[in-house]
Amino acid sequence: MKKFISILLVLCLSGCTVLDFVAEDTQNQTLNTYNYDYKETNTNTENQTQTKEGFTVKNSDNKNNKNQTKKGFELVDNSKKELQSLYLFYYEQLTPLQKTVYEDLYAFMKKPTSIYELKKPVKLEDLSPALYAFMYDFPESYWMWNYRYRIGDNGKVTELEFIVPEDLETKRAQVDAIADNVVAAVANESDYNKLKYFYEWIINWTEYQENECDQDYTGVFLLKKSICAGYARAFQYLCKKAGLKCTTVRGQTNESHAWNLVELNGQYYWVDVTWGDPTTDDGSQKLVYYYFMVTDELLFRTHISLNGQVPVGPYDKIDAFTFPQCTDNSLSYYVQNGAYFETYDYYAIRDYVLQKLYENPYQEISFQIGNQESFYYAVEQLLKNERYITNIFREYFSGGYYYNAISKDDAGVITVKIVS
Repeated sequence: MKKFISILLVLCLSGCTVLDFVAEDTQNQTLNTYNYDYKETNTNTENQTQTKEGFTVKNSDNKNNKNQTKKGFELVDNSKKELQSLYLFYYEQLTPLQKTVYEDLYAFMKKPTSIYELKKPVKLEDLSPALYAFMYDFPESYWMWNYRYRIGDNGKVTELEFIVPEDLETKRAQVDAIADNVVAAVANESDYNKLKYFYEWIINWTEYQENECDQDYTGVFLLKKSICAGYARAFQYLCKKAGLKCTTVRGQTNESHAWNLVELNGQYYWVDVTWGDPTTDDGSQKLVYYYFMVTDELLFRTHISLNGQVPVGPYDKIDAFTFPQCTDNSLSYYVQNGAYFETYDYYAIRDYVLQKLYENPYQEISFQIGNQESFYYAVEQLLKNERYITNIFREYFSGGYYYNAISKDDAGVITVKIVS
């Protein structure tokens, strides 16, 4: 129980913050968004190099920027066709006008410069959902979260300004080299096994730690350190490269949090890679499958809500996106491994534990009980009052032994292990 509590404390106190692309308080955030009306901005016409929060920005006169815009941001003919071949969860929920903005952003992302002149001025109520949808559909657009916009005399947004990192192409290439190798390792596996491999790879590769890139996928791939947003976007990016349907979502646990929604064989499932990587009493990180391919019923025992709102300006928000129900339990890790019991059945659990002991008596043995009331009864019977788990161990061990036991209450999982 002590270990269980300590794991929960790490998850609750580690400061997993998900940043909106409109930041209301920019003092303590790694990536900030600046919303200005350029009509009040004094444009410097001299070429300068300024460094801001780790990015180098080259300012040129407004005329030259606009000329670059017309050359660099024209929508290539095949952009819309390319988008049609991708899984774009948020794009599909946009209006036709918002989709047009999104499609232009896709072309811009491939040939970015600091100033993007919209082909057609749009209201903030249309720009914000399009930007949000694009940035969440494309983890590689992480650098676009830092932007500001110009509002014209008609009250519509006419231009966006981005800070384009000088090492953008280098980082893209480095990330792709790693991601391609990961995907290639399971090229011939089933879609389910690919998802499981990506989940395990990120957890084994990454240390949960805040850093300057913890809101994007480069923290995972290049620094091997990240928090929830980075975990989720790295998982999404690997899925994207493998042709799997996955997106990143925002929501609330005891704090702002990010995780993934996966669509497979016409069903939807939740995956929380971050919560598959808890820290134990001794400070080590441990791979668990509590929230891998799970349902609404299990996830929302701990994940309080989803956030489909989009900021419009510095203060207002609108409801823009909805999420499907996740009701299928067949791809849960415990169901797939024969370790799931809907209710407490001593003899069925006994048979499962003995089977695992005969495979390897010193392995960690985990099983899940779906019904919460039955789970709490099982904990009392197996681990606390009666300690029936010792009866099972005695059927295998003729001599003395020591064991550890952990119950993960909100996931309904019991884990036991013989230590000597």
